[in-house]
Amino acid sequence: GMKLPGSKKDIIRTQKLSGPSPVGGSAGGTEGRTVMSLDEFEIQAAHYNIACACARLGKVTEACQNLEQAFKSGFDNYDTVRADPDLSDVHGTLEFDTLMEKWNPKKGFNPFGFFK
Repeated sequence: GMKLPGSKKDIIRTQKLSGPSPVGGSAGGTEGRTVMSLDEFEIQAAHYNIACACARLGKVTEACQNLEQAFKSGFDNYDTVRADPDLSDVHGTLEFDTLMEKWNPKKGFNPFGFFK
């Protein structure tokens, strides 16, 4: 798969060092390596944009799978999903309608709020 650089900085421990600890105290220690990973918004955007690309290529199933990953990652701008012209090829398909009903069911007009 594709590896995307992210903006979230972290340090991972890569190996034990022999000899005294670099920070003092007990012998040994670990060596760190700085890595960059995607933050939650970058993950949402990546899946959403992949969904748009798949939709433009006519790959409805893959587009819906990536939309669901975006939703699972916290993306919740459902009005944009329903209106985005890049997703127009999946709008109205059974897969899309099922996905949207799961994540953002359309409720009928209920002026009193207690009729279900």
